[in-house]
Amino acid sequence: MKKTWSILAVIAVATVVAYFALPIRFFVENIIPFENEIRPVAYDDESDGGTSKITFDVSESGVDFSCVLGSAEEKAGWCGLIFDLRNRDGELYYNRDWSFVDTVIFDVEASGTNEILVKLWAYDEDVTDTNVARTYRLLMKELPLTGGRQRVAIPLEQFYTPDFWYADNHVDTSLVERHQDEIVRLEIAPGWNQPRGQKFTLKFYGIQAKGLSNATFGGVLFVMLILTIVAVGRKHAFEVETRKKSETNEKDGEAHA
Repeated sequence: MKKTWSILAVIAVATVVAYFALPIRFFVENIIPFENEIRPVAYDDESDGGTSKITFDVSESGVDFSCVLGSAEEKAGWCGLIFDLRNRDGELYYNRDWSFVDTVIFDVEASGTNEILVKLWAYDEDVTDTNVARTYRLLMKELPLTGGRQRVAIPLEQFYTPDFWYADNHVDTSLVERHQDEIVRLEIAPGWNQPRGQKFTLKFYGIQAKGLSNATFGGVLFVMLILTIVAVGRKHAFEVETRKKSETNEKDGEAHA
């Protein structure tokens, strides 16, 4: 049995050494520059009687967006951009798996604003009605901006589900699973304190999702699987050998009796 534990110890040490020796393999998913047929759409509140105004242009160099929220305080005002992130295969759409994404990076030029809201919407099988957009789980983060062009990274762990989402959809607050493996869309909206009647402009040169490749994790898990199989196999063999010896000793004892 000591030999078994020695072998397991050697394999465990080799696994740890291999893990730290593996190169870090980062992956990047581009939203801008566009890939996988991703194209943004812009929206405002005009269809709901609002007076917000937007301008919107998409080119190979990025996305230009500007908005003036309606000045009438008695009316809600909103505008923004939405990127459909689903992967398309013919007529079928598949939600984006961001389980291993750890950072969302923005290369953006801004004026007239010091904050935007970044929203990720995910499919939640416990809540989502695919015909009602607001029932997708909301993961949101405020992104502070300065004037001019800047590159800003947001750790995905900082995105949170706000209280109003639970209230609006009558969802039990104990349902806290993030569902990063079912990301559907990315939305950009004005910050909480964006002044009414003041134009702000955004030019997005790049939006990327960055993470650590699951190849590294897969390799380590494979080694750990082999380690477990060896451990179980050796334990089983030891138990069989012990049982046979016991049976042999019992027979010898009966023969001598």
